[in-house]
Amino acid sequence: MSKDTVAHILLVEDEKTLASLLKESLKIEGFTSKYCKDGEEAWEVFKTEKFDLCLLDVNMPKMNGIELGKRIREKDAFVPILFLTANSQEDDILNGFEVGADDYMTKPFSLKELNMRIRVLLKRSQTQRNFIATAAPELFELGSLQFDLSNQIVKHGGEEKKISKTEAELLKLFIQHKNQVLTRNTILLHIWGRDDFYTARNLDVYINKLRKLIKTADQSEIINIHGTGFKLADKPTG
Repeated sequence: MSKDTVAHILLVEDEKTLASLLKESLKIEGFTSKYCKDGEEAWEVFKTEKFDLCLLDVNMPKMNGIELGKRIREKDAFVPILFLTANSQEDDILNGFEVGADDYMTKPFSLKELNMRIRVLLKRSQTQRNFIATAAPELFELGSLQFDLSNQIVKHGGEEKKISKTEAELLKLFIQHKNQVLTRNTILLHIWGRDDFYTARNLDVYINKLRKLIKTADQSEIINIHGTGFKLADKPTG
């Protein structure tokens, strides 16, 4: 999406009144949108159309937003995904982050804040796409493990594993600061742009993912620094 191109948004919401309000709001903000009433319909549309952002309700018939988000992320590693969920459903938010969501909003929410977050995500996504299109591949090594940030691929023992955008950014952060303590706040602000209950819980999910990932190389580990944060360090020998 270039600076002068109108962003095209996939809107998936089964509540008709809210969907109508959101469609009108997106139009007023200068976006185009494609509305789908459930996850199955949205998935078929996503496979045939190009979108700059996906705005997904979590609780929907036929296919819920979490499953839809997972499929979207597997097909497109970069398109921003913003989940809409009910206030009391903390698990929805955490599950959303786990499948690759970029942000979430709890209902009821301010349309002004929603539009602001959409613009932030669109700008971040465009910056990332431009960087990847013009930059040389970023390659890192962690013992016998090779990490291709540009393509989000980890190689070890002749095998390749595709990882998520969040996992890739988090692994890069740890490798660049190996043997240094990274506070939870530093990590949260760098990766998610904010420090709150949900992003803090989500960080723990991703730390566990990275631990399993680098365990295959069996040379480094992510250590808990009690009350502070984490550190990537070489395992003791002998």
